[in-house]
Amino acid sequence: MARTRRVKRRKKTSTGRIYVAVIMLFMICVMTVQMVRLYDKNQDLKKQEESLQSQVDEANEKSEQLKEYEEYVGTDEYIESEASQKLGLTHDNWIIFKEKED
Repeated sequence: MARTRRVKRRKKTSTGRIYVAVIMLFMICVMTVQMVRLYDKNQDLKKQEESLQSQVDEANEKSEQLKEYEEYVGTDEYIESEASQKLGLTHDNWIIFKEKED
């Protein structure tokens, strides 16, 4: 009788260990899959961040160009060039040469 109790205990203990091992393996597999998904998502987000950063850099560069152009538009040089090109206005001491059209 004592012997059958020991055998039953061993069976219960060994099946319990097997269940625990299976559950642990399942948990490890789930965690591994989640880690791989997070790694892929992290890589995608890094690529997106680089893309957005390049867009920000381009926008900043364009903004600088527009500021420089805005400063140029306010100068007398720009006003004189636009007046001479679009309106045909000149200074009093300027001599204008025009080509003959054939």
